[in-house]
Amino acid sequence: MDEKLFQYFPESVREALQCAIALYGGTVDEIRMYETGNFLLVIKGVNVCTDVPCTKEILRETIGNLCGHSLYAHEDTIRQGYIFTKQGFRVGVAGRAVCRGDSVERITELTSLCIRIPRRCPGASADIYPYVVSGGIPKGALVFSPPGVGKTTVLRELADSLAKAYFRVALIDTRNELSYGLDGPSLDVFRGYPRPFGMETAIRVMNPQFVICDEISTSADANAVQQCASSGAAVIASAHGGTLADLQCQPAIHDLLESDVFQTLVRLRRSEKELIHTFYVKKGGEWCVADSWKCAVDGGSGGDCDPIAIR
Repeated sequence: MDEKLFQYFPESVREALQCAIALYGGTVDEIRMYETGNFLLVIKGVNVCTDVPCTKEILRETIGNLCGHSLYAHEDTIRQGYIFTKQGFRVGVAGRAVCRGDSVERITELTSLCIRIPRRCPGASADIYPYVVSGGIPKGALVFSPPGVGKTTVLRELADSLAKAYFRVALIDTRNELSYGLDGPSLDVFRGYPRPFGMETAIRVMNPQFVICDEISTSADANAVQQCASSGAAVIASAHGGTLADLQCQPAIHDLLESDVFQTLVRLRRSEKELIHTFYVKKGGEWCVADSWKCAVDGGSGGDCDPIAIR
């Protein structure tokens, strides 16, 4: 785990929290804080309550540290539900919304935090690479899973692999999370751009071979994905969904699945200490299972070992 993370917590709990995390070998995916109760750790999808207390004062001090003691400077992202720190950490926030009609004007009384632990996992996307580069030709793919399984990690590693192979890659990092730890050649990062605008801009000004973005869900996202594909770029994206049927129930995603935007679908799911990738390709106009791969998970979402094919 990145030691820089601990600077944001009050000194009164910092050492105890470090000790609690060390008990799990640094394999924590999330640190969750509530205005009353104890710190909660999420480890491979399991909630673990620690004996480290969290009070309103501790929560308030942590928020101040995360924001550099300027909530105003982070007002826009807090309104969207997160804080992004200078060290590259994204923190989900919950509180009371002040609305005007259907629009959120600001968030007040922050009551809980979800600190997601980003990490690099070389090898997490090795089995996907041959599906998106076929005979040297870029191909589109959609990675899907329930929240917290590893979509962002897989996209991050895939972007790195493609860029290091000197494909022109545009990375649309709407929430300043997807590009964590990346600094390679041929990689154009659009940080903080709204997803549709970022994709449109990338196509217009950077001539990418691949456009990669996280968590598409709206009709505006789907239209932008379709526009990218129509412009000749291969789109690699992610979406929430536990099964193929879940994807097909989402109107925006359903339309993309019916088109030729994605040549491969990749389902991620966990099984004990393994991350299983199941691949779908179209045959006779229907999505069918092609292959499955298992990749060992050594903490967090993803894995550091080479994937082994299973049948």
